[in-house]
Amino acid sequence: MEIVRLEALEVGPGPPKAFRIFPFGEIETTKGRFLFDEEAARRVIEAWKDYGNRLPIDYEHQTFDPVTNGPVPAAGWFDLEVRPDGLWAVNVEWTPRAEELLKNREYRYFSPTFRTDDAGRIVELINVALVNLPATKHMEPLVAKAVPFAGGEVVDGAWDAAAAVARVRRWASRDGSGEKDTIDWARYARAFAYVDGENPENFGAYKLPHHDVQGGRLVVHRQGVMAAAAVLQGARGGASIPEADLPAVREHIARHYHQWGAKAPWEREENMKVLLKALGLKEDAGEAEALEALTRIKGALTEVQALTGKEDAAEMLGVIRAWKEGAARAEAAEAEVQKLKAELEAKEREALIEAAKKEGKLPPALEGWAKGVDLKTLKAYLEHAPKHVETEGKKEAEKGTALSDEERAVLVQLGLEEVDYLKAKGGN
Repeated sequence: MEIVRLEALEVGPGPPKAFRIFPFGEIETTKGRFLFDEEAARRVIEAWKDYGNRLPIDYEHQTFDPVTNGPVPAAGWFDLEVRPDGLWAVNVEWTPRAEELLKNREYRYFSPTFRTDDAGRIVELINVALVNLPATKHMEPLVAKAVPFAGGEVVDGAWDAAAAVARVRRWASRDGSGEKDTIDWARYARAFAYVDGENPENFGAYKLPHHDVQGGRLVVHRQGVMAAAAVLQGARGGASIPEADLPAVREHIARHYHQWGAKAPWEREENMKVLLKALGLKEDAGEAEALEALTRIKGALTEVQALTGKEDAAEMLGVIRAWKEGAARAEAAEAEVQKLKAELEAKEREALIEAAKKEGKLPPALEGWAKGVDLKTLKAYLEHAPKHVETEGKKEAEKGTALSDEERAVLVQLGLEEVDYLKAKGGN
């Protein structure tokens, strides 16, 4: 039979009068998996009763690794009780020193030492130690402000917080009276999401109720959960909970929403932010803007489906990629055509210029103009340009009866007759 020492399980608010040691089911730890079932519960209680003493709480398992220079003090003492959700330490008596350490959060976890059989079933609890390094995964602290999540049956109906809290008080009291001095505070805390750890034995320290009692059992009230979420969102003046504790409290309430397949309001807000970012919208955009963007996307998708004749997204992508490849090839072909066209035009221009020079239609002064002007303009000029005789031209120009080469080019572009221009120029 193996003796196992676990490094930490977290439970309840304040230095608790009771806390759960093992839940029913498989317990996952860094030292392996262990089983606490009905058979384990029977054998653990049987072994404790046979022992006949209250079980001790020590510090850091010093009972098994005692110091050599002094005593090994206890932190407290407790009895055992099997409840519907597991094995509990009850009637816990803390020493003043241990209470102070827990209130100051110098210790937050406990670690049970127990024996197991060859199958890994827990068969005897030896003691519990205050520690700060848990081996049990996802533990809940001994001194906590956010109450550990506990599931259970979900019920519907009108939510009356005051009536539900009154029923919880009676359920959590030793004699069913609901009086303060009879309350099992760890049991009472299970109906809430937050407890002020500084005042764990004050009804006012317990906030955000969302459980009720039906048939002697603690149940989750759907409308109560929603009411608690609304308060966390600012309703009824909001919740006076320190900022550092809010994430754990929100997580508690969110896990109840998950019980019926929904998301808490703040989770939906986070999802909305992700959606807005994916849609390329600002973070503060509203649902109307998001819906408009989605409608545009849906419309575009419908159009693409119609154009491609495909319903499947992968097939549509294949068609569009083929189109894109075809367009790229057409663009390259067009560029090649334009290149050839430009080369042919350059050769034609060069031939026209050379022929015009030989025919005397293009004097040297206009050669630069002929190389840069539009080809149609050049052709029109050469079609109407007279043969140029330089000596005659100079003489006529000196007399004022002939045009210069530049004037002829302008007249061609303006569509004017040389004779009319000379008349106007001469004042005749």
